[in-house]
Amino acid sequence: MEEHGHQHAHLPHRTGHSWLDISLAVSAFFVSLSSLWLTLHNARTMERLVAANSYPNVDISVGNQFDFQDGRGVRHALYLSLLNTGIGPARLRSIELSFAGRPAATVRALLAICCTQEPESSLPNTSHWSSGDLRGFMLQAGKDLALFAWPDAPGDPRWARLDAARKNDKIGVRVCYCSVFDECYLHDSAYREPRRIGACPTPAVAYVGG
Repeated sequence: MEEHGHQHAHLPHRTGHSWLDISLAVSAFFVSLSSLWLTLHNARTMERLVAANSYPNVDISVGNQFDFQDGRGVRHALYLSLLNTGIGPARLRSIELSFAGRPAATVRALLAICCTQEPESSLPNTSHWSSGDLRGFMLQAGKDLALFAWPDAPGDPRWARLDAARKNDKIGVRVCYCSVFDECYLHDSAYREPRRIGACPTPAVAYVGG
């Protein structure tokens, strides 16, 4: 009669000393736990590195020298522009323009609030350049975007008043934008740096250009 051998389950190797077996098991547990923590930490570090390499930073610039790129070179002009000095692109979600806290949806509305003291009929036609509604526009890293520009207009008293408002920091700008990972930031011209926010709010009066 052929006898069949019984298969026995292999038990973990033991040292014969219970205290040593317990110590080895505890050590193995902590090694596994440390490995798991390092794996999670490295994954989180990589996420932060990827996000940092896609970080947008939109700066606000107001000045009086602007190149209209019409072959005439840089001219004396009032302008307001956005510049992405970050690493990644910025999706513009909302833009707000104001004078002394009063919002303006267009350049003409801004002039009406800040700079118009004469009857409209006595004023010359305003010749300014405007980029229009930029909500949703993707501003690439290293690129700038003018919201509006107005060439020097000696015959229009509003130009000098707007220039004075610029110098006195009465023109306010707020721009909210997000990275490609939907990390959003709000930059107010009253503050030097943008701040991180959960989502871009909908402004009561959005700037839409002309």
